[in-house]
Amino acid sequence: MLVNLPMLVTLPLVVVGPLVDWLGRRADQKAQLKATDELSESPDDILSDIGISRDDIETMRWQSSH
Repeated sequence: MLVNLPMLVTLPLVVVGPLVDWLGRRADQKAQLKATDELSESPDDILSDIGISRDDIETMRWQSSH
């Protein structure tokens, strides 16, 4: 008796490895974007207390995207 397995079960490891790597990088990118968005919404006095400026946030965002 033949059983039809879903396509994901039959994917070769050659395809799964890069997919897992991409998913990990994507999760890191989303976490960094969330953090920079939260910092961008912080008041200036809080940013000053932790030693960063709005320019630092934008510079980090630009550098991480290139």
